[in-house]
Amino acid sequence: MKKSVVDANVFVSTLLGGQVTGRITIALFEHKVKLVYSNDLLNELKYVLKRDIFEFSNFDIERIITFIEANADFVEPSGKIFVCRDPKDNPVLEAALSGKADFIVTGDKDLLSIGKFHNTVILTPREFLKFL
Repeated sequence: MKKSVVDANVFVSTLLGGQVTGRITIALFEHKVKLVYSNDLLNELKYVLKRDIFEFSNFDIERIITFIEANADFVEPSGKIFVCRDPKDNPVLEAALSGKADFIVTGDKDLLSIGKFHNTVILTPREFLKFL
C-alpha cells in the first residue's frame, strides 16, 4: 500500500463537494491508501476546517479528524525543512520525509512546483487517482 501525505486543501475540497478529492478521501476511509501525518499537519487541518468562511458542520470536521487520529501513521519530523516559498508548506515535506511517503497529494501550486522531494512525488489529486 502506498504511503501518502494528503494536504489540508484536499480535505477542504472534499467537504466542498469536490468529486476527485472525494474519491481520494473515500480511498483513505477504505484503507486503500496509508495516510502519513504529523501533529503539525493535524493542527493546521483543524484550524483550516474550523474557519468561519467554510461553515463546515462539526460532524464533518470531527469525522475527518477522528479518522486521521485513529488511522494515520503519525510521524515526528526529525528536523525542520526550509524549502518552500511559503513556510506553512514545509511541514508537509517534513512529514513526507520522516514518514517515507511515496506521495504528497495537494492542490498547492508552490508544493506542486517542487515535483519531487527526496523519494516523494508531489501530485495533484487528479494525478494521484491514477495510482489508486
